[in-house]
Amino acid sequence: MLKKSHKLDLTEFELQELGTTSKKVSFLTPLAKEESTSWFVYMQIVFIAIAVKVIQPLAIGYAKNDDGSYRFNESTMVLLVEIVKVIFCACVFAVQYKRAEDEDKHELYNLPFKQSLHFFIPALLYTASNTLVYFGMSYINPGLFIVFGNTRILIAGILYRFMMGKTQTDLQWLSLFLIAAGAVLSSPASDNKDGRDNYILGLFFVIIMSICSTSASIYTEKYFKQTQKLSIFYQNIVLYIYGIILNIFVIIFLRQSDKGLLDGFDQAGCMVLAAQSLMGISLSFIFKYLDNIVYVIALTVAMLITAIFSMAFFELSPTIGFFCSMVIIIVGIYLFYRSKLFEKLNIKEIVF
Repeated sequence: MLKKSHKLDLTEFELQELGTTSKKVSFLTPLAKEESTSWFVYMQIVFIAIAVKVIQPLAIGYAKNDDGSYRFNESTMVLLVEIVKVIFCACVFAVQYKRAEDEDKHELYNLPFKQSLHFFIPALLYTASNTLVYFGMSYINPGLFIVFGNTRILIAGILYRFMMGKTQTDLQWLSLFLIAAGAVLSSPASDNKDGRDNYILGLFFVIIMSICSTSASIYTEKYFKQTQKLSIFYQNIVLYIYGIILNIFVIIFLRQSDKGLLDGFDQAGCMVLAAQSLMGISLSFIFKYLDNIVYVIALTVAMLITAIFSMAFFELSPTIGFFCSMVIIIVGIYLFYRSKLFEKLNIKEIVF
């Protein structure tokens, strides 16, 4: 039985941030037990992020037609994903609210309307990003899509400097540029002009998508960590409701005359819906309790796994340049994450 001073309340838990020496715990774990559970919970969240990021592009690639179009209405898919996430978070929040102490229940949802408007900005950016995912993957396969998605690592490093006030070491900046260079090096050559133009267009969509999603995730992380007394599920509900409102406008303005709102939602469409929903839910835990860079690292690991599946099931023909880019990206990850890895494993600093 926990003492009164150790009841399960969000105000009692500290954040887990990369590059700091603060103790790290789960939102379900009291401070008294943080040493034995924090690393386990940390790895659980990272593993889930990797898994859903692998499934996401593969499911979208599987749902494509031969001409690059989709069997389902893309705008409807984005809206349904937001609705699924709202339902999930509402159910979990109801359970959390029921289990909370009476004097603590108000703190779980005490969010004035003016403060809730902070969630409108990331909701807008996420709406743009989630829509651009389908445009980008219309022109490139899942493997290349997630490889070029690594450009968000460099974007994240730059935005962290200006939005969060976090500085990176010279070695970390070098690692970020290596990872970005590795993503560019994986570019496939094409003898077909139309194919090359389509590839460039797909790359353009991926870059814009990366800027939107990275900006939204860092903004969300910053605001989530400023509102620790609020339930993470309640914050997600507010964020997703704004997303639903924005996506309704997207459906109105991007109305597709050749597709009904629910046309093409077969088995592949349901897979995409599940993958996209899981992706959004898992990210919220990373942004509140870990760090956006953790997501970036998880994304890069997922890239390697997705590339293997794309070679087997999609039109990804690996070249020497592609494999070299994988090596460069892995080296970049090591250089960026090495000090934190040594700290976790209690390894003394080495030369390289």
